[in-house]
Amino acid sequence: MTHLYTKMSIDIQGTFVSQKINKVRWIPEDYAETKCFLTGSWDDEVNLITVWTFESVNEDEEVEYPRALTKYPVDDDVTQIKFTEKNKIAVSISNGDVKILEISAYDKQTPLKEIFSWKSLHNYGNTKCSATSLDTYEGDIASIGEDGNVNILSGRRGEVNRTIKGADSCSLHSICYLKHTEVITGNIRGHIKIWDLRSEVDKPAASFLLAGDELAATCIINHPTQPHIVLAGSESGSVAIWDLRMNTFPTSLLSAHTGGVTEMQFHPENPQKLLTCAVSGELWDWNMETITKSTKGPDNQLVWMPLQDKNTMMINSLMPSFHQALNSLDCEKGRILCGADNEAVYLIKNLKY
Repeated sequence: MTHLYTKMSIDIQGTFVSQKINKVRWIPEDYAETKCFLTGSWDDEVNLITVWTFESVNEDEEVEYPRALTKYPVDDDVTQIKFTEKNKIAVSISNGDVKILEISAYDKQTPLKEIFSWKSLHNYGNTKCSATSLDTYEGDIASIGEDGNVNILSGRRGEVNRTIKGADSCSLHSICYLKHTEVITGNIRGHIKIWDLRSEVDKPAASFLLAGDELAATCIINHPTQPHIVLAGSESGSVAIWDLRMNTFPTSLLSAHTGGVTEMQFHPENPQKLLTCAVSGELWDWNMETITKSTKGPDNQLVWMPLQDKNTMMINSLMPSFHQALNSLDCEKGRILCGADNEAVYLIKNLKY
């Protein structure tokens, strides 16, 4: 694979926030460009979920800087933050807890309010273990942990709807809803499994390997308009693409970052644009048009080309690489937020999409 690698003239602004940031999320607004966002920290004596706003220091100044509005302390590292509703977030924590917190829709300075908390949801009997990640779908939450269990939670009633015990014999690292009744998980050895939540038996509906190198599946997402297309980022920095209608082998395996992929997101306005960040401190913007054929498949869907048909990928580096992990990204139109281990939050503006 050869990557065409270009730099774009975009505006990057970094702000030191005194905590290693593991997750960043824009807080959506209905009719305006949002100025508020969330961060979740890790590797500190007291970790925080913080609500921030961008504001000018002086009225004359055009540049806006983040200011912390409210802080919510948690007992361990924040491992994932996902919205369950417009003003509610599900949070997984490395002490095994999963929480739902509410952000005030009217006053973001109001402290975050705990709605539900599942204490030590992930555990080895009496010993706590990390809730490593979660995903959300229409108010429901699917959480995973080092215990190899999958928990399906109701964000509206605060109940555990289902537990798939021993979904894996080793630590699960990534999970993604494919639809309301189906989730896909990835473990520390790169084993990918699909679970039918309607099934009464705790056995996967399908299972396959990320690649042959036994490396963790660090994040999994599916295509916003073609849910049968699944992407998994690996500890080696590669990105695997599957078409779940066709087979259990990746349609493509793209050698990408020099360190593990930490987060991936399709641009919310343009599903042909993929954003990825990595442990190697890189933030990339991929043009996915080059790996879809213009011909349509039998169900009128685009056909994703196998690896041997491709030789060039258009990738833009969105910021200079630095030598600390870039852990999280979130995109809203022309703006991307990133959080890093160098205790900084970055705002990238003027992204063409």
